[in-house]
Amino acid sequence: MPASPAAERSAAPHSGLRTSVPREVVLACCIAAPLCLLVCHSAIAGDPWVLSSLFQYLAIIFFAVLILRLLPPFHQHDPLPEYTQAECAQPERAGPAGLLIALAVGTLAYARTVTFFFISDDFEHLAVLRQPFTVSLWPQFTRGQFDGHTYIFYRPLGFASLFLEYRLWHNWAPGYHLTSLVLHLLAVAGVYYFCKQLALSHRSCVAAALVFAVLPVNVQALTWSACRFDQLATTFGIWSLVSAAGFRRTGRKAFYWMGLLLFVLAVLSKENAYVIPLLWLALEFLTFAPQPEPSANRSYRSPGVWAPLLGYILVPLLMWALRIRILGGIGGYYLTQDGTPVAKHFGRASVTGILVHAPAETLFGYNCLQSHRWGLIAAAVTAAIFLTLCFFAKTTRKSTRIVGFCLLWLFAAAAPAHFYFGQRDPALFYSRTLYFGSIAAAILIGTLLGQTFRSPDPKTHRLWTFAVVLLLAVSLQHNLEAWRRADRVSREFQAFLLERLPDPPPNLTLHIGGVPTILEGVPVFTTGLENAARFAYSWRTDIYVRHTEYENHRPPADAANRYLLFR
Repeated sequence: MPASPAAERSAAPHSGLRTSVPREVVLACCIAAPLCLLVCHSAIAGDPWVLSSLFQYLAIIFFAVLILRLLPPFHQHDPLPEYTQAECAQPERAGPAGLLIALAVGTLAYARTVTFFFISDDFEHLAVLRQPFTVSLWPQFTRGQFDGHTYIFYRPLGFASLFLEYRLWHNWAPGYHLTSLVLHLLAVAGVYYFCKQLALSHRSCVAAALVFAVLPVNVQALTWSACRFDQLATTFGIWSLVSAAGFRRTGRKAFYWMGLLLFVLAVLSKENAYVIPLLWLALEFLTFAPQPEPSANRSYRSPGVWAPLLGYILVPLLMWALRIRILGGIGGYYLTQDGTPVAKHFGRASVTGILVHAPAETLFGYNCLQSHRWGLIAAAVTAAIFLTLCFFAKTTRKSTRIVGFCLLWLFAAAAPAHFYFGQRDPALFYSRTLYFGSIAAAILIGTLLGQTFRSPDPKTHRLWTFAVVLLLAVSLQHNLEAWRRADRVSREFQAFLLERLPDPPPNLTLHIGGVPTILEGVPVFTTGLENAARFAYSWRTDIYVRHTEYENHRPPADAANRYLLFR
């Protein structure tokens, strides 16, 4: 008796890629190849805004396809299995080698940043935190961060970290960058263990950790010491999610209380961590949502299961009330026109930023102002692979829930800084605020890799994961070039001052021209110019600096004023 078509399909050997849906193959090739050729052409032509627009269009296609594949009409005639055949074939060997490789890759990718110097806000922070505890740190806990007009942020734990680092490293810049690298590695480990708690395959866990370790969009968050707040909030945040997922899987109360504690530490580092409670609830109702029987007439949740969710709501409300009590409002930057927080101005541009600009920049975070185009060529190839993954990946119930969770995380993480993303940012000037959301992008890519190359033989999956990580690492080094130039300019400025004025007289005002504020998207001296000069002269507080943009604005030559032109 001949076998049925379904039996023949089930008996067919598994390959690394899906071959049963030729329309998707044709569609993926038709979309990925021309668009990536356009990206390569734009990279060679050198128009950063056109290039940024092309990457945005690629991201729109990527996310649109993923969202469409989540909708029931696209898979209602094909029941989704909970696991693929490869996942059920045999248990994987889940040793620590994969995590160690991810940590090693992250270390190598950012090793050169350890030698970088201070820039911009770094000098401002050093000038404050070198003061005694009662002057520099205690006001951060009791009143918040003062910008000269009002108290705008409540980030005491971030300032406490920099305060302790100054006591350890003083003016030695590599020490601060070493701390940044260690925090990044802790976040990489958090991504790996969070994927483990989500019951992803070992290869998907390793792939997600590797991708997060080298995502190009994270260069600013790791290279700029002033982004310590983002790093702490992200590290505490991911481990809070690890604990919440662990509590959901095991029921151990230690995980529950640890998750709440880490959340408190995260919001004391930076306010973007207030999206974590939304992710807690998404874990409960989306990722780990049980599937009740259709005939069941009663709720599948007992009162004991609902009770822990109260902590997920009550603790964030208490922390938010504390913030409002200390700052006298929600805080944040204020508009000079009407004096209201800029975060309250939520319009069409903010919606576009949350749904389009921020996710696109997270996924394809490449500095389009760079003159070296080889990194952008690698970015174009990476975009082609990502587009192909979203078409080829096999859909299961588990992967559908994971993809939906990651998309929610990606969009929600951009909401606290929506005012930054009203327009495209080809220079990645505000990319530090995407550090937490980039974890979702990494888990998303790791999941798609696992669902696309799903054969029991891991060689194909390892090969494509290696290709993706290598391409991302090349683009990361491309982004680092702008920071290397900023490092050189900052060092040259210090040497310039000491060469022109080895021993300046007391109470001297320096009128300095030719100092770059932003270099290829890197804030070299958007602020902190005066404290950079004081840093050069061993923190002499009788040195004052005025930034003079034009040479014809020279001050009168006398003992109290000196004009310098920095080239």
